[in-house]
Amino acid sequence: MFLEIYISFFSILLLVYFIGWRKNSTKNQSKLGGTYQASTISVIIPFRNEAHNLPKLVDSIKKLSIQPLEIIWVNDHSEDKSIEQLTNISENQKIISLINEEKGKKIAIRKGLEVAQGTHILTWDADISVDADYFKALEQIQIAELTILPVRMTGNSFLGFLYELDYYFLNALNVGLTGFSNPIVASGANLLFNKASFLAIDSFEYHQHIASGDDHFLLHDFKKAKKSIQTVTHSNLVVETQSPTSLKEFFHQRLRWISKSKHAMDTSTTWISFIGIIYTMGFVVLLFTNHWKEILILKLLFDFLIFIPYLDIVQRKKISWTLPWFTLLFPVYFLIIGGLATLVKPIWKGRK
Repeated sequence: MFLEIYISFFSILLLVYFIGWRKNSTKNQSKLGGTYQASTISVIIPFRNEAHNLPKLVDSIKKLSIQPLEIIWVNDHSEDKSIEQLTNISENQKIISLINEEKGKKIAIRKGLEVAQGTHILTWDADISVDADYFKALEQIQIAELTILPVRMTGNSFLGFLYELDYYFLNALNVGLTGFSNPIVASGANLLFNKASFLAIDSFEYHQHIASGDDHFLLHDFKKAKKSIQTVTHSNLVVETQSPTSLKEFFHQRLRWISKSKHAMDTSTTWISFIGIIYTMGFVVLLFTNHWKEILILKLLFDFLIFIPYLDIVQRKKISWTLPWFTLLFPVYFLIIGGLATLVKPIWKGRK
Protein backbone atom coordinates (compact mmCIF):
# COMPACT_ATOMS: atom_id res chain seq x y z
CA MET A 1 0.00 0.00 0.00
CA PHE A 2 2.80 2.41 0.94
CA LEU A 3 4.55 1.63 -2.36
CA GLU A 4 1.45 2.52 -4.39
CA ILE A 5 0.95 5.78 -2.47
CA TYR A 6 4.63 6.71 -2.86
CA ILE A 7 4.64 6.03 -6.60
CA SER A 8 1.33 7.82 -7.23
CA PHE A 9 2.26 10.88 -5.21
CA PHE A 10 5.64 11.41 -6.82
CA SER A 11 4.36 10.59 -10.29
CA ILE A 12 1.91 13.47 -9.89
CA LEU A 13 4.72 15.74 -8.65
CA LEU A 14 6.86 14.73 -11.62
CA LEU A 15 4.03 15.67 -13.98
CA VAL A 16 3.65 19.03 -12.22
CA TYR A 17 7.41 19.54 -12.54
CA PHE A 18 7.31 19.05 -16.32
CA ILE A 19 4.33 21.38 -16.62
CA GLY A 20 6.35 24.00 -14.73
CA TRP A 21 9.37 23.38 -16.97
CA ARG A 22 7.18 23.89 -20.03
CA LYS A 23 5.63 27.05 -18.60
CA ASN A 24 9.08 28.45 -17.79
CA SER A 25 10.32 27.87 -21.35
CA THR A 26 7.32 29.46 -23.08
CA LYS A 27 6.04 32.35 -21.01
CA ASN A 28 7.42 35.88 -21.02
CA GLN A 29 7.97 36.93 -17.41
CA SER A 30 9.21 40.41 -18.26
CA LYS A 31 7.48 43.40 -16.76
CA LEU A 32 10.11 45.89 -17.90
CA GLY A 33 9.88 45.38 -21.67
CA GLY A 34 12.48 44.66 -24.35
CA THR A 35 15.59 42.53 -24.28
CA TYR A 36 18.84 43.00 -22.41
CA GLN A 37 21.57 45.16 -23.93
CA ALA A 38 25.21 44.60 -22.97
CA SER A 39 25.73 48.37 -22.98
CA THR A 40 23.43 48.71 -19.94
CA ILE A 41 25.03 45.96 -17.83
CA SER A 42 27.62 46.42 -15.08
CA VAL A 43 29.39 43.20 -14.10
CA ILE A 44 30.50 42.93 -10.47
CA ILE A 45 33.11 40.29 -9.59
CA PRO A 46 34.04 39.99 -5.89
CA PHE A 47 37.27 38.09 -5.26
CA ARG A 48 39.40 36.96 -2.35
CA ASN A 49 42.60 34.93 -2.80
CA GLU A 50 41.70 33.82 -6.35
CA ALA A 51 45.12 34.22 -8.01
CA HIS A 52 44.97 30.65 -9.34
CA ASN A 53 41.49 31.15 -10.87
CA LEU A 54 41.54 34.71 -12.19
CA PRO A 55 43.70 34.09 -15.31
CA LYS A 56 41.02 31.75 -16.70
CA LEU A 57 38.25 34.31 -16.17
CA VAL A 58 40.34 37.24 -17.45
CA ASP A 59 41.16 35.27 -20.59
CA SER A 60 37.51 34.34 -21.24
CA ILE A 61 36.48 38.01 -20.78
CA LYS A 62 39.04 39.07 -23.41
CA LYS A 63 37.44 36.62 -25.85
CA LEU A 64 33.89 37.96 -25.43
CA SER A 65 32.35 38.86 -28.79
CA ILE A 66 30.40 41.68 -27.09
CA GLN A 67 31.67 43.51 -24.02
CA PRO A 68 29.41 44.83 -21.22
CA LEU A 69 29.29 48.47 -20.19
CA GLU A 70 31.83 47.85 -17.43
CA ILE A 71 33.39 45.18 -15.23
CA ILE A 72 34.02 46.03 -11.59
CA TRP A 73 36.46 43.80 -9.70
CA VAL A 74 36.06 44.07 -5.91
CA ASN A 75 39.04 42.91 -3.86
CA ASP A 76 38.02 41.44 -0.50
CA HIS A 77 41.35 41.71 1.34
CA SER A 78 43.19 39.20 -0.85
CA GLU A 79 46.44 37.96 0.66
CA ASP A 80 47.82 36.30 -2.47
CA LYS A 81 48.76 37.69 -5.90
CA SER A 82 45.18 38.20 -7.12
CA ILE A 83 45.72 41.89 -7.92
CA GLU A 84 48.74 41.05 -10.06
CA GLN A 85 46.52 38.90 -12.26
CA LEU A 86 44.46 41.98 -13.15
CA THR A 87 47.26 44.29 -14.28
CA ASN A 88 46.39 44.08 -17.99
CA ILE A 89 42.62 44.49 -17.89
CA SER A 90 40.89 46.67 -20.48
CA GLU A 91 39.63 50.23 -20.11
CA ASN A 92 36.04 49.21 -19.35
CA GLN A 93 37.27 47.41 -16.22
CA LYS A 94 38.18 48.81 -12.82
CA ILE A 95 39.38 47.47 -9.47
CA ILE A 96 38.13 48.65 -6.09
CA SER A 97 39.04 47.27 -2.67
CA LEU A 98 37.23 46.79 0.60
CA ILE A 99 38.84 48.68 3.46
CA ASN A 100 39.21 48.27 7.21
CA GLU A 101 36.36 46.20 8.67
CA GLU A 102 34.55 45.80 5.35
CA LYS A 103 34.66 42.13 4.41
CA GLY A 104 32.62 39.43 2.74
CA LYS A 105 30.93 38.94 -0.60
CA LYS A 106 27.73 40.77 0.39
CA ILE A 107 29.68 43.92 1.27
CA ALA A 108 31.77 43.55 -1.90
CA ILE A 109 28.69 43.50 -4.13
CA ARG A 110 27.24 46.57 -2.46
CA LYS A 111 30.54 48.46 -2.80
CA GLY A 112 30.49 47.57 -6.47
CA LEU A 113 26.92 48.86 -6.73
CA GLU A 114 28.04 52.25 -5.38
CA VAL A 115 30.17 52.85 -8.48
CA ALA A 116 28.21 50.82 -11.04
CA GLN A 117 26.74 52.90 -13.87
CA GLY A 118 24.61 50.20 -15.51
CA THR A 119 20.85 49.81 -15.29
CA HIS A 120 21.34 46.10 -14.69
CA ILE A 121 23.86 44.34 -12.46
CA LEU A 122 25.40 40.99 -13.35
CA THR A 123 27.31 39.18 -10.61
CA TRP A 124 29.96 36.62 -11.47
CA ASP A 125 32.18 34.57 -9.19
CA ALA A 126 35.93 34.88 -9.67
CA ASP A 127 36.44 31.15 -10.29
CA ILE A 128 34.31 30.87 -13.44
CA SER A 129 34.85 31.08 -17.18
CA VAL A 130 32.29 32.36 -19.70
CA ASP A 131 31.38 31.58 -23.29
CA ALA A 132 32.62 34.00 -25.96
CA ASP A 133 29.02 34.59 -27.11
CA TYR A 134 27.68 35.15 -23.59
CA PHE A 135 26.43 38.71 -24.12
CA LYS A 136 25.31 37.94 -27.65
CA ALA A 137 23.03 35.28 -26.16
CA LEU A 138 21.97 37.56 -23.30
CA GLU A 139 20.79 40.19 -25.77
CA GLN A 140 18.17 37.68 -26.94
CA ILE A 141 16.66 37.37 -23.45
CA GLN A 142 13.61 39.33 -22.31
CA ILE A 143 14.26 41.64 -19.36
CA ALA A 144 13.01 40.66 -15.89
CA GLU A 145 13.80 42.29 -12.57
CA LEU A 146 15.75 39.16 -11.58
CA THR A 147 17.19 36.65 -14.05
CA ILE A 148 18.66 33.40 -12.72
CA LEU A 149 21.33 32.14 -15.12
CA PRO A 150 22.83 28.63 -15.39
CA VAL A 151 26.07 27.36 -13.86
CA ARG A 152 28.04 24.28 -14.89
CA MET A 153 30.10 22.76 -12.06
CA THR A 154 32.60 20.50 -13.81
CA GLY A 155 34.21 17.52 -12.12
CA ASN A 156 37.17 15.48 -13.33
CA SER A 157 36.64 12.23 -11.40
CA PHE A 158 33.89 9.85 -10.38
CA LEU A 159 33.32 11.69 -7.10
CA GLY A 160 33.47 15.00 -8.97
CA PHE A 161 30.67 13.80 -11.26
CA LEU A 162 28.56 12.90 -8.21
CA TYR A 163 29.18 16.37 -6.77
CA GLU A 164 27.95 17.79 -10.08
CA LEU A 165 24.75 15.76 -9.99
CA ASP A 166 24.02 16.88 -6.45
CA TYR A 167 24.32 20.50 -7.64
CA TYR A 168 22.26 19.98 -10.80
CA PHE A 169 19.41 18.21 -9.00
CA LEU A 170 18.20 21.31 -7.18
CA ASN A 171 18.87 23.56 -10.18
CA ALA A 172 16.82 21.28 -12.44
CA LEU A 173 13.94 21.41 -9.99
CA ASN A 174 14.34 25.18 -9.88
CA VAL A 175 13.54 25.49 -13.59
CA GLY A 176 10.21 23.72 -13.08
CA LEU A 177 9.41 25.73 -9.97
CA THR A 178 10.11 29.01 -11.78
CA GLY A 179 7.37 28.03 -14.22
CA PHE A 180 5.02 28.57 -11.28
CA SER A 181 6.84 31.79 -10.33
CA ASN A 182 8.37 30.12 -7.30
CA PRO A 183 12.14 29.53 -7.68
CA ILE A 184 13.98 28.43 -4.54
CA VAL A 185 17.65 28.84 -5.52
CA ALA A 186 19.82 31.36 -7.36
CA SER A 187 23.58 31.36 -7.77
CA GLY A 188 25.55 34.57 -7.38
CA ALA A 189 28.09 33.00 -9.75
CA ASN A 190 25.79 34.04 -12.61
CA LEU A 191 22.94 36.29 -11.53
CA LEU A 192 21.41 39.35 -13.21
CA PHE A 193 19.12 41.92 -11.60
CA ASN A 194 17.74 45.40 -12.03
CA LYS A 195 19.79 47.84 -9.98
CA ALA A 196 16.91 50.15 -9.00
CA SER A 197 14.73 47.22 -7.93
CA PHE A 198 17.51 45.81 -5.77
CA LEU A 199 18.21 49.11 -4.04
CA ALA A 200 14.50 49.57 -3.32
CA ILE A 201 14.01 46.20 -1.60
CA ASP A 202 17.45 45.28 -0.23
CA SER A 203 17.12 43.86 3.31
CA PHE A 204 20.85 43.87 4.03
CA GLU A 205 20.48 45.35 7.51
CA TYR A 206 18.61 42.22 8.60
CA HIS A 207 21.25 39.71 7.49
CA GLN A 208 24.53 41.63 7.41
CA HIS A 209 25.73 39.62 10.44
CA ILE A 210 25.53 36.42 8.37
CA ALA A 211 28.79 35.95 6.46
CA SER A 212 27.44 34.41 3.25
CA GLY A 213 24.17 34.10 1.37
CA ASP A 214 24.22 37.12 -0.94
CA ASP A 215 22.35 35.23 -3.66
CA HIS A 216 19.90 33.48 -1.34
CA PHE A 217 18.81 36.66 0.44
CA LEU A 218 18.61 38.53 -2.87
CA LEU A 219 16.22 35.92 -4.26
CA HIS A 220 14.18 36.02 -1.06
CA ASP A 221 13.88 39.82 -1.28
CA PHE A 222 12.73 39.72 -4.91
CA LYS A 223 10.16 36.99 -4.19
CA LYS A 224 8.83 38.80 -1.13
CA ALA A 225 8.45 42.03 -3.14
CA LYS A 226 6.72 40.07 -5.96
CA LYS A 227 9.21 41.21 -8.56
CA SER A 228 9.41 39.50 -11.96
CA ILE A 229 11.79 36.53 -11.82
CA GLN A 230 12.88 34.20 -14.59
CA THR A 231 15.22 31.21 -14.87
CA VAL A 232 17.03 31.15 -18.20
CA THR A 233 18.28 27.91 -19.76
CA HIS A 234 20.25 29.15 -22.80
CA SER A 235 23.41 27.01 -23.20
CA ASN A 236 25.59 29.99 -24.21
CA LEU A 237 24.73 31.66 -20.90
CA VAL A 238 26.19 28.82 -18.85
CA VAL A 239 29.27 29.79 -16.85
CA GLU A 240 31.66 27.07 -15.78
CA THR A 241 33.30 26.52 -12.43
CA GLN A 242 35.28 23.66 -10.90
CA SER A 243 33.54 21.04 -8.80
CA PRO A 244 35.01 20.46 -5.31
CA THR A 245 38.15 18.33 -5.52
CA SER A 246 37.86 16.59 -2.15
CA LEU A 247 35.19 15.32 0.24
CA LYS A 248 36.21 17.92 2.81
CA GLU A 249 35.83 20.77 0.32
CA PHE A 250 32.53 19.33 -0.91
CA PHE A 251 30.99 19.04 2.55
CA HIS A 252 32.14 22.51 3.60
CA GLN A 253 30.61 23.96 0.43
CA ARG A 254 27.29 22.21 0.99
CA LEU A 255 27.25 23.16 4.67
CA ARG A 256 27.73 26.82 3.71
CA TRP A 257 24.74 26.59 1.40
CA ILE A 258 22.58 24.94 4.08
CA SER A 259 23.62 27.45 6.74
CA LYS A 260 22.59 30.43 4.62
CA SER A 261 19.35 28.93 3.32
CA LYS A 262 17.86 28.32 6.75
CA HIS A 263 17.90 32.07 7.45
CA ALA A 264 15.54 32.93 4.58
CA MET A 265 13.07 30.07 4.36
CA ASP A 266 9.66 30.97 2.96
CA THR A 267 6.57 28.76 3.02
CA SER A 268 7.12 27.26 -0.43
CA THR A 269 10.78 26.46 0.24
CA THR A 270 9.85 24.80 3.53
CA TRP A 271 7.23 22.63 1.83
CA ILE A 272 9.59 21.67 -0.99
CA SER A 273 12.26 20.73 1.55
CA PHE A 274 9.70 18.63 3.42
CA ILE A 275 8.67 16.85 0.20
CA GLY A 276 12.34 16.20 -0.55
CA ILE A 277 12.78 14.55 2.83
CA ILE A 278 9.75 12.31 2.23
CA TYR A 279 11.03 11.44 -1.26
CA THR A 280 14.43 10.39 0.08
CA MET A 281 13.36 8.67 3.30
CA GLY A 282 10.47 6.87 1.59
CA PHE A 283 12.96 5.46 -0.91
CA VAL A 284 15.22 4.26 1.92
CA VAL A 285 12.33 2.57 3.77
CA LEU A 286 11.08 0.82 0.62
CA LEU A 287 14.56 -0.52 -0.13
CA PHE A 288 14.17 -2.72 2.97
CA THR A 289 10.93 -4.29 1.75
CA ASN A 290 10.14 -7.00 -0.78
CA HIS A 291 9.60 -4.25 -3.34
CA TRP A 292 13.21 -3.06 -3.34
CA LYS A 293 13.76 -3.93 -7.01
CA GLU A 294 10.68 -2.04 -8.18
CA ILE A 295 11.39 1.04 -6.10
CA LEU A 296 15.03 1.12 -7.20
CA ILE A 297 14.04 1.02 -10.88
CA LEU A 298 11.33 3.65 -10.40
CA LYS A 299 13.57 5.97 -8.39
CA LEU A 300 16.24 5.71 -11.05
CA LEU A 301 13.62 6.49 -13.71
CA PHE A 302 12.41 9.52 -11.74
CA ASP A 303 15.97 10.81 -11.37
CA PHE A 304 16.71 10.35 -15.07
CA LEU A 305 13.59 12.27 -16.06
CA ILE A 306 14.53 15.16 -13.77
CA PHE A 307 18.23 15.25 -14.65
CA ILE A 308 18.50 14.65 -18.39
CA PRO A 309 16.88 17.93 -19.59
CA TYR A 310 19.13 19.97 -17.31
CA LEU A 311 22.25 17.98 -18.17
CA ASP A 312 21.50 18.86 -21.79
CA ILE A 313 21.37 22.59 -20.93
CA VAL A 314 24.75 22.53 -19.18
CA GLN A 315 26.13 20.17 -21.83
CA ARG A 316 27.02 17.43 -19.36
CA LYS A 317 24.91 14.50 -20.58
CA LYS A 318 28.10 12.46 -20.75
CA ILE A 319 28.10 12.08 -16.95
CA SER A 320 24.60 10.54 -16.92
CA TRP A 321 26.21 7.10 -16.52
CA THR A 322 26.86 8.02 -12.87
CA LEU A 323 23.15 8.52 -12.16
CA PRO A 324 22.58 4.98 -10.79
CA TRP A 325 25.37 5.56 -8.29
CA PHE A 326 23.93 8.92 -7.35
CA THR A 327 20.51 7.32 -6.79
CA LEU A 328 22.00 4.76 -4.42
CA LEU A 329 24.41 7.04 -2.57
CA PHE A 330 22.26 10.17 -2.22
CA PRO A 331 20.28 8.90 0.82
CA VAL A 332 23.55 8.19 2.65
CA TYR A 333 24.87 11.64 1.78
CA PHE A 334 21.51 13.16 2.79
CA LEU A 335 21.76 11.68 6.30
CA ILE A 336 25.43 12.64 6.71
CA ILE A 337 24.95 16.26 5.58
CA GLY A 338 21.90 16.57 7.83
CA GLY A 339 23.93 15.47 10.84
CA LEU A 340 26.93 17.65 10.00
CA ALA A 341 24.71 20.70 9.54
CA THR A 342 23.92 20.60 13.27
CA LEU A 343 27.52 20.05 14.39
CA VAL A 344 29.94 21.82 12.02
CA LYS A 345 30.34 25.49 11.24
CA PRO A 346 31.61 25.75 7.63
CA ILE A 347 34.77 27.66 6.68
CA TRP A 348 35.30 29.63 3.47
CA LYS A 349 38.37 31.62 2.45
CA GLY A 350 39.73 31.28 5.96
CA ARG A 351 36.57 32.72 7.54
CA LYS A 352 33.74 31.05 9.44
